Amino acid sequence: MSNASLPILRMIPKSLCISIEYLSCFEILPENTLAQRVTKARLFHGLTKEEFAQIIGVDVKTLRNWEQGKYVPLPRYTDDLNQYLVMLKK
Repeated sequence: MSNASLPILRMIPKSLCISIEYLSCFEILPENTLAQRVTKARLFHGLTKEEFAQIIGVDVKTLRNWEQGKYVPLPRYTDDLNQYLVMLKK
């Protein structure tokens, strides 16, 4: 069994004219910790670490540390992150 890369996963919904969230492959990802929620939000929106870090305004290393649970985001990034985290609840 092989895993599809994120760029390939993004092609599928585009070719079907649907949103990436309709693939439903993200429902099984855990979201017990903030680190897991950040990762799930990024993948749910079909973003690479580089893309998501740029949107949030942080270095990729910082995002990686958040996703690994090594650090928590500083308050100045909370609003930007919450826009993506809240969308998981819909």
